Order: sequence, then C-alpha cells, then structure tokens
Amino acid sequence: MGQSSIKPGASVAMTIRYNTFKYPGKFDKTITVSTGDGPESQQVIHIVGFVDPIPMGVMEVTPRKTVVKGLTAGTPCPATVVIKNGGDAPMTMTSIVSRKFKTTYWEGTLIVDSGQSASVTFDVTPSKTGRFMDIIMLYSDARNDIGKGYKAVLIGQAQ
Repeated sequence: MGQSSIKPGASVAMTIRYNTFKYPGKFDKTITVSTGDGPESQQVIHIVGFVDPIPMGVMEVTPRKTVVKGLTAGTPCPATVVIKNGGDAPMTMTSIVSRKFKTTYWEGTLIVDSGQSASVTFDVTPSKTGRFMDIIMLYSDARNDIGKGYKAVLIGQAQ
C-alpha cells in the first residue's frame, strides 16, 4: 500500500499474500482490515480460491502389511519393505522406526525419484517364538508424511 491515510472516496490497491505448505485444495480465509477505532472502521475481506499442489513425493508401501519369512527368536532376521514414490518430485526417506518396540531399524538418506521404487532391508529381532507383529513408521519429506511418519506393518511367525 505504502500510504498511511486514504482520502474519502479514494481507493488504493492492497496485495494480500497467503503462503501455504503441503496443503493443496480449497482456500477459504477471512481478513479484517481496521482503519481506526470502533467496529464501523473495520472492513471484512473474504478470500476464496484453490491452492495448487507444489511438486512433492508421495509415499506408497506395497504391501502395507509385509510378511517377514525365516524369523527366529533372539536372532536378527532381514526384513525388506518396498517404497514407491507416487508423487511428481523426488522423495527423501530418512528413517524407519518401530512404533511397538521403540527401535530405529534404518536411518540414512534414500532419494526415490518420482514414479520409482526402492527396497530397504533392515534387521528385526523377535524376542520370543510365535506370532510376530510390529508397526513401523517410515519418515520422509513426502506430502503424506506430515512429520508423524507413514504407517506399515510387519508380520511373521518366529521359530
């Protein structure tokens, strides 16, 4: 605007810029502009629109429930998950963490290009024989990971 006052009957252009991150879709905001004291000096501006998505990776783990074969209680056993980037920009994987056992299975930097898949192999160690199940959280900069991880499940039978 660049002006501290506007004469009666005059108009001035005002630019309102709203920055968003990761959240495309419907945009609906209300802004109140005050020109002095009291309710009669306030103007309400209503802005409606659509936010286009920025190019980002989108994580997919197929299958979401991975069967781990050859599990032996007390012995590290390899588990492999296949991570696909279904988005339109590269995605960076940073870690795979056990939500159930509070263990970091894998940590590093793995860049998966748009439309590509990558396998990540890590060791799991069942503590007892019988049914094995773990919920794993995969962390990345993908659009569908808002800092809480992407959930997948490991299952198997430990001998």
